[in-house]
Amino acid sequence: MINVYLNHPNPHITIHQNSDCGLIHAHKSAAESRTIKIEISNLSQELSRFVEGEYKFNPSKEFNDMWLKVSLGDLAFEIAVVLFIVTQLGKVYKQFKGMSPSIHC
Repeated sequence: MINVYLNHPNPHITIHQNSDCGLIHAHKSAAESRTIKIEISNLSQELSRFVEGEYKFNPSKEFNDMWLKVSLGDLAFEIAVVLFIVTQLGKVYKQFKGMSPSIHC
């Protein structure tokens, strides 16, 4: 499983491979209400939501960031899903266009 932090007004995307990473806990309170869990059972549904633009971002406290918890059983697949999501967000939000996530831990 990976934890992914997406921030809109200060555009950055960070992938955390280690659930015990201290940086996860430092950012956790910021986007706790916007945590999206992606698993095999809901993968298609969640990807569709990103394609359709259902997840909004703006500078307000409620919509400026998001956590993704991606648990698909394969690290390369999980990262590929995140890259797809970033591409979809980049179509709507210029801050995410062409952005490459950093891998922290």
